[in-house]
Amino acid sequence: MITQKLKYALLTAVFILGCTNLAYELIILRQLVNFMGSNTILTSVVITFILLFLSLGYYIGSVISVSRFSLRKICIRLMFLLALWYALSSSYYFIGLFFLFATKISMNMLFLIFTFSTVNLIAPAMMAGVVTALIGRVIHRADRNYTGRFMAVDTVGSVGGSIGTTLILMPFIGVSKTVFVMAVIAATAIIILSRKKNLWHNLFFALWLTALGYYVNYAEFFIRNDTLIKDDAISRLEVDTDDDNSKIMYINGQAASKVAANRKNMFAYVKFINNNIIANLPQDKISNILVLGAGGFTVGIDDNTNNYVYLDIEKNLQSISEEKFLDGKLGKNKKFIYTDAYLYMLNHQEKYDVIVLDIYSATSSIPINFVTVEFFEMIKQSLAPGGIMAANIITSPLFNNKFSQRVDNTFRYVFKNNLSRQIVGKFNPYDNKLHNVVYIYRHLPADDTIFTADKNAAMYGQY
Repeated sequence: MITQKLKYALLTAVFILGCTNLAYELIILRQLVNFMGSNTILTSVVITFILLFLSLGYYIGSVISVSRFSLRKICIRLMFLLALWYALSSSYYFIGLFFLFATKISMNMLFLIFTFSTVNLIAPAMMAGVVTALIGRVIHRADRNYTGRFMAVDTVGSVGGSIGTTLILMPFIGVSKTVFVMAVIAATAIIILSRKKNLWHNLFFALWLTALGYYVNYAEFFIRNDTLIKDDAISRLEVDTDDDNSKIMYINGQAASKVAANRKNMFAYVKFINNNIIANLPQDKISNILVLGAGGFTVGIDDNTNNYVYLDIEKNLQSISEEKFLDGKLGKNKKFIYTDAYLYMLNHQEKYDVIVLDIYSATSSIPINFVTVEFFEMIKQSLAPGGIMAANIITSPLFNNKFSQRVDNTFRYVFKNNLSRQIVGKFNPYDNKLHNVVYIYRHLPADDTIFTADKNAAMYGQY
């Protein structure tokens, strides 16, 4: 028989395991957005790895031969390793180191996902499963009627980890602090499972883990506190200074905008759009411009005449940009709307003279709903007569990969006429490097006439 106090201690440890295991899964998915974007393949692989090896851990913990006196020691040691793993492997900076080396081997998305999952997810999932099963064996041996309560506590812990991580911790204290809190919670299980004679010894290790968790997330060796603006459930946003004293805004690990007193130092594709489309808008009327993916509000940065609507899913983007990036307020002719671009296009019927698509900044993962026929049809329908669509995509300039070929097919399926493709900057057509490619469409009546040897009016020139 075990005491009621020990039962409650074991159930508390089970609750912590359920809580931290799901919290770890959600934190990993959020951190990976910075390196691989957000997509169903990534989510399914991460969930599959964790559930598969958690189940394997349950099995190992149910069959492993342990003595009555060594079981507690095994659980404590595994919890120590688990808390250590949580503190290290879910840190943004350690994940960044992994991708720094992994991408030198291959840029293939599936390779990166499976390699990351193998290196980072198998061990913690198995350790959590083993400890949970071992505690379950102790409780079941003492009281077989506790099985249902044991499973309920484990599930409630998972629910608590899910809600606490995504709805409370990450939105209000940020992802990095959530990693730290998760490591601290996992470390408390070491204290809960300790015997009185080993309490101070294990308390020392728990405090050491807590200090390590703090260090790997906040030490200046890893992070410059003057560049990180926010890091929550929605986005990670940084503003850094370049060598030419220009400012670069990073959103979820991707360089989203660059601003400089000398406009020549801004991103080439933004200069291309500003110098060729925005600067040449008709002077005899006020044009309406829609920008999907506000970034740092650099599209039309010097235009104080025409009307702009910027869309982005980062709620605080305008206030952050004005304070940390632009060093000034947006003009009265510029409006920011916090919303999803797809939903906005779905629910609004306004016509625009220019629509700029700046939502394809990621190279490893493209938002799938923004490269579809259905989305491009909505863009086309929202253009005023004679209006222009400009879409910047980082892709292969000379179609050296399937994505570049298929996204081109999709553009040309919707924008059958009057579509051009501009490669920004110098490029080598025979390498596999990605470049900024701007698709430009003019919404004019279509003319499907072709020149043939029999019927040809080309002699009149471009009439």
